[in-house]
Amino acid sequence: MKRCKAGDLLLFYGFNAVRVGQLAVKGMKFLTAVPAMVSAAQGGAAAFTGRADCNHAAIITEVAHPFRFQMAHATNRGVVDCDIENYLSGFEGECAVYRLSGQEQLAAAAGQVGATWSSGPSNEAENGMPFASLKSVCSVFGSASFVRGAKERAAFYRLNKARAGGPQDEKNQKQGRAKAMFCSMFVVACYQAAMEEAQTEALLALDAKYTSPMYLDGYLKGSAAWQQVNAWKD
Repeated sequence: MKRCKAGDLLLFYGFNAVRVGQLAVKGMKFLTAVPAMVSAAQGGAAAFTGRADCNHAAIITEVAHPFRFQMAHATNRGVVDCDIENYLSGFEGECAVYRLSGQEQLAAAAGQVGATWSSGPSNEAENGMPFASLKSVCSVFGSASFVRGAKERAAFYRLNKARAGGPQDEKNQKQGRAKAMFCSMFVVACYQAAMEEAQTEALLALDAKYTSPMYLDGYLKGSAAWQQVNAWKD
């Protein structure tokens, strides 16, 4: 078994909160093998290899010591950075860990972007990154191909990689609001912010805005640049 590293992507399947007052019967199981499930919710080969119950994504931001990990993810409370053990204790489901092969420094840089964006804004008058509920719903109706619009968004993420509290929402600058993202959009954006365009083309050629968790699952499974690792959280 390998321990999680900064930059590891976590994909969750059947990710559900346990009701208050109840104990998790199954808990959160970390997978050693992920079976594929055919689905046509999105076009492209990735849609046919991603599991349909893949419903959440996160990125490891920090490994404080061998047994404690921090992860950043977009939730209904916005983008937050939290201790993985404490957070997942209230959920049930399965989790797969994906790692960018042979790119430990780049992965760590992406994890740092996640930590920076999920931190409080440097300007107290501004707000952190809200959850993009509408984008989340609409993501399955767009193309995740890395074409002109996707490249422009990736360049925008790269320009804002060091901005505490997340990229400024260019449409709401007067409100001081950061750009809203949903879970899989957020983790893809973290990596693209840490990459040059040529690296993105080779390693994560996706349009973050239209990458659903299921599509990301299929993409990572089919990419030679990524590997599923048998990681553990405790």
